[in-house]
Amino acid sequence: MIKLDLIHSFPIEEYLLTRLALSPDATEIAVGHKHFRTYDAETGTARAEFAYPEFLAQLRYSPDGRFIAAANVADNHPLTRGRLDLFDAASGALRFSADAQLPVETAAFDETGDYLYWNHAQTVHVDEQNTTVEGGIGGVNLKTLQALERVALPQLQIRNLAIAADGFACFGRDARGEAQTVEDANLIFRHFRLHTARRTGEKVREFDLGIGAGVSAISPDGRLLAVEMVDFRNNERHVSLIDVETGVEANLLPLEANTLPVLEFGLGSEYLLCMKEDAEANYNILRIWRTEDLKLVGEAQIDLSYHSMTSCLAHSTVAFLGGGKLDLFGLE
Repeated sequence: MIKLDLIHSFPIEEYLLTRLALSPDATEIAVGHKHFRTYDAETGTARAEFAYPEFLAQLRYSPDGRFIAAANVADNHPLTRGRLDLFDAASGALRFSADAQLPVETAAFDETGDYLYWNHAQTVHVDEQNTTVEGGIGGVNLKTLQALERVALPQLQIRNLAIAADGFACFGRDARGEAQTVEDANLIFRHFRLHTARRTGEKVREFDLGIGAGVSAISPDGRLLAVEMVDFRNNERHVSLIDVETGVEANLLPLEANTLPVLEFGLGSEYLLCMKEDAEANYNILRIWRTEDLKLVGEAQIDLSYHSMTSCLAHSTVAFLGGGKLDLFGLE
């Protein structure tokens, strides 16, 4: 079993789009849905303000904790452009900003902390009447703050990105779908794919995950993908763990109707955390697996109001957001 000891709880304005990120030393937490702030993790004292005008998809600390990257989310507005901002974590000062045709949605630092990469998609014309979204990856050298040349991945719409040892690990779906007629209806099917590529964009390997995939998390080292998979034939959903190098898939947890998992990796790819509502009780359950042997290390009942989670297992800290409060716990 696992035990959670409350470190600090403080009221906070929160929305379903509010994002969280713990600093690498777990002394600070970043929280916000547009304009965001950092707080002392032990006292809840506000530290810095960050002026970000878009709705957040992700907040990411650099490995050394000096920078925070903010990527915007698709908000269903057809004119929403992409924005990636890099801030000084201590002062909130803007250090770098990049614009894109489409919402960025995902970003990742490499393990050295020298580079930041993000989803840089663009719209292209298929013919005179039709367009499609084609993926790509933008980047910046953090030592010089100079933008890198965009790497094109035209076949993929990227949803999650990590920096693997040999390049990029990407989870996404086909940029161009396959037209099929089902019961006299013309439908477009796009397959989800787990794709790895070198820094030049050259494909290393790719695995077809079918047409049913949802919530996902990719480990910071690019070794594992955790994803909500949908089995349409049997009308079932489950959380799967997929090896990025081999494509081997393990089903970890069935998902009941109307429940969505919150997924997070800890200590690189050593542990997987999953928060999910218990369909038959009035609480969420936090589960932690050791990914090496898929052993369930333990689980704990937590407040049903929590809808967001972040962790720093190197310092045995986990944070939950919901019900108008932010709760930080020590994890045993």
